[in-house]
Amino acid sequence: MSTLDTLKALADITDVGLFERLATEVLRIANPLCAELSQPGVNVDGKTRKGPLDAIGFVSGANPPHLIAVHHTTTDILKLAGKWLSDPATAKPQRRGSKSTVPAGDLIKTAELVAKERLRTPDLQATLFLTTNEEPSEQLILDVNAAAVARGLNVSVWSRSQLAHVLDTDPTGQWIRRTYLGIEQERLSEDLLRELLCKNFDAFRLQDDPLARVSRNVERLVAATHRPVTFLFAGSGSGKSVLCYRVAEAHRNAGAKSLFISHETIERVTTLEQAISETIRHLYPALAASESPLTFCSEERPLLVVVEDVNRSGQPQRLIEKIAKWANSSPPNGASSRLWRLICPISPQIMSGMDDQTGGFNRSLQHLPEVYPLGF
Repeated sequence: MSTLDTLKALADITDVGLFERLATEVLRIANPLCAELSQPGVNVDGKTRKGPLDAIGFVSGANPPHLIAVHHTTTDILKLAGKWLSDPATAKPQRRGSKSTVPAGDLIKTAELVAKERLRTPDLQATLFLTTNEEPSEQLILDVNAAAVARGLNVSVWSRSQLAHVLDTDPTGQWIRRTYLGIEQERLSEDLLRELLCKNFDAFRLQDDPLARVSRNVERLVAATHRPVTFLFAGSGSGKSVLCYRVAEAHRNAGAKSLFISHETIERVTTLEQAISETIRHLYPALAASESPLTFCSEERPLLVVVEDVNRSGQPQRLIEKIAKWANSSPPNGASSRLWRLICPISPQIMSGMDDQTGGFNRSLQHLPEVYPLGF
């Protein structure tokens, strides 16, 4: 997807409320001054409503206080100067002796509001952001800056090209672009990853059968382990899959991330990192190959990977050996620990056919009431 597509999509916006919501979100992520903006100019239905400002906020912790004011516009380029700079005090009335009916431009209205606020807070700082889906001329930008300086304001003009740059290059910007303009993402964002993990979770959702549920003590033990890989060793129908699902669900509910990976994917890849990325791209093919979900994980909150039943594979022993080797490999890029943990259920029949030394196994078998985790 090229920047030209984003520029054209922005230029074609006629829904003022949509543009105001989009532009406000861009400012929030792109400029720290705008992180705490409120948006009184848009109602709960996403429609615009009249007011002195489209968005307003204060810079947290600023001393002296710093007011942030925002005006958005989809006004035609030929009328943009008037939309921002028209001043009833200097405009000529249509008839001699009458008052000018020209409405105050956005910068003039903001300057008046700031002047009143400085009666209460004399050292108040103020910055005005003006956004437009047009591309103003250099002369208009110079005139806007001069008018702002004359009135004691800082001003920042965000044109179509500036908005498009954030929408195209920032991962969260691409999420905003997709939400409002329908242009697919190539970069993975926190919001998109959360959406894809929900889809993945739903695809592997299991009915909670009380007869196939292991004890809470076992579940807590498996959830609390810090081993890179845990094999759940128990017979068919003993509740291995249900336990995996419940542990993954609890991990997600605690604010971390969980991902189910099929045994077919494990068969195709060389590393777990490849398996993770391939699973996510299968859910969203437009993503670039370099985008890794592990970017959004940490050592404190690792990605919990659950491998779907390898017992259904035609070569389960080879897959178990591969997974065991991942546990013994060094974390990439010199990291002190991994950004993932993995749980894999296996059956006794598979394990009984494996030599203890195959794949460099170093078993630490814990005898539990119903499930046996083999940690690596």
